[in-house]
Amino acid sequence: MTLVLISVLLFNWRFGMHMGQKASHLPKWSKIAPHVNDSLLLLSGLGLLYCSGWVPFGNAMWLGWKLVLLLVYVLLGYQTLKKTPQRRAWLWWLMSMVCVLAMASLAHFKPLLG
Repeated sequence: MTLVLISVLLFNWRFGMHMGQKASHLPKWSKIAPHVNDSLLLLSGLGLLYCSGWVPFGNAMWLGWKLVLLLVYVLLGYQTLKKTPQRRAWLWWLMSMVCVLAMASLAHFKPLLG
């Protein structure tokens, strides 16, 4: 859960800096840390799959959809932080936050989905 929180916080911080036109002044660690954190998040997820015996779209349908949403979140995050007009960046950011909420909902209510 901590890695998820760090990932969302770093993304939102970078988005705030991007919208404030301060993205060029970001420290080097802020460009590296999200990749390290997200790699650790992915590795912990793979470890959980290995230990639990869950199969995405098999015995854990919710997990399959959560992985699809994660991929969409990453692509939307990439689009958000590109040099795009502010209105479009806000739209990409909003859609990425909807993905985060959907993933959190799937994680919380997974027993209801079978």
